[in-house]
Amino acid sequence: MEKEKVNNSRDLYIGIGSNLRNPILQLNKAIKFLSQLDKLNDIKSSSFYESPPMGPSDQNNYINTAVMFKSSESPEDILKLLKEIESSMGRKKSKDKWSERIIDLDIILYGDIVHWTDKLTIPHIYAHERAFVLLPILDINPDVFIPMKGFAKNLVKSCLYKEIKKLKNNERSNV
Repeated sequence: MEKEKVNNSRDLYIGIGSNLRNPILQLNKAIKFLSQLDKLNDIKSSSFYESPPMGPSDQNNYINTAVMFKSSESPEDILKLLKEIESSMGRKKSKDKWSERIIDLDIILYGDIVHWTDKLTIPHIYAHERAFVLLPILDINPDVFIPMKGFAKNLVKSCLYKEIKKLKNNERSNV
């Protein structure tokens, strides 16, 4: 399959999460790595949020945030950059779905692109169901639209995973 070409700079929303080894530190490291990439410009970031794990309940809570950049790279090239950052930060591949992780970087939205391959789906396939994804992107853009789903501000009202707390000054709480 040929790479999808992105001709214009678009808003790229990346979700970032961690529940290992001081998650707030891990999120800040990931944001620093992303902000140093020449291919991503004009960063905006959200507040940090804490939520229980979706997977096994014996894990630590997750801390999540989102960043938005302007980019004209192909979705596949962006995915490759994100996987390289995850690897450099110590993320190991796991066979267990929703296992704990030192860092998780996901493309949530990329302008109005709708993209399906075996390795990448844009918009993120579950974004519309998860407050820990929608609330951070709403911090960045209250009018953000998720192609084929609707406005995030409307979708967040019917999220399946709503137990979430916005952190003040990025301090961890007890969710």
